[in-house]
Amino acid sequence: MTALYTAEELLLLASAFKCQMLFGLPDRQLLVMKNPQGFEQAKQSLIDKEIMTVDGNLTTDGGMVIQLLEQYAISNRYIRLDNLMTGFGKNGHLITIKWCEDGKFQLYMHEDIALLKRIMEGYPLFNREPKPEDTTYLKKIIKQNEVEEYFEQEKPTVQLECFKINYEEKTTSAEQWILFENNGKLQGIDINQETAYQLSQYFLVKKIYDFYRFPYKEADLR
Repeated sequence: MTALYTAEELLLLASAFKCQMLFGLPDRQLLVMKNPQGFEQAKQSLIDKEIMTVDGNLTTDGGMVIQLLEQYAISNRYIRLDNLMTGFGKNGHLITIKWCEDGKFQLYMHEDIALLKRIMEGYPLFNREPKPEDTTYLKKIIKQNEVEEYFEQEKPTVQLECFKINYEEKTTSAEQWILFENNGKLQGIDINQETAYQLSQYFLVKKIYDFYRFPYKEADLR
């Protein structure tokens, strides 16, 4: 779905199944504080998009959006890859909310292979040709000063995060990485451990496959 939505629009639709928050979107109360009329404006915008009727009922298109949002909302695992936030839906489908540059959002449903193709084509870092030494290690610790100069120059990075939610125990765990190529070497920072690493290309590809639960043969990625 290529339509653009505001955070208020998506949260207003989510309220149809009594959901008050969606992973990766701003907090509802903060949105109200920033723009008290935001949700009223969102309602009119959804009417204009023919997602909702003037009397507040959902159209057929609106029902489809609600179904995707509901699957996204109940996921117990979310992956954030820069501006792409993905939850796990039914029948192996992946629901992605894309945060666009203008602060609006797009909503997509993918099969795993389609999303894998999109990621690999969109991120050259993941398509690097493995070096011969990449077969000898997965990751090794390097000194912080080896990456400090890279960040001082404000060069591009890729942020990759995996959040796991246990709804019964009401706990959340996260694995978070900042990834980049520095002087021809693949490097990354484990945010939680505050540790810098030189990474094997196989480590990065395996991390993508494991986070998104893409199927693979273990022997292919060792």
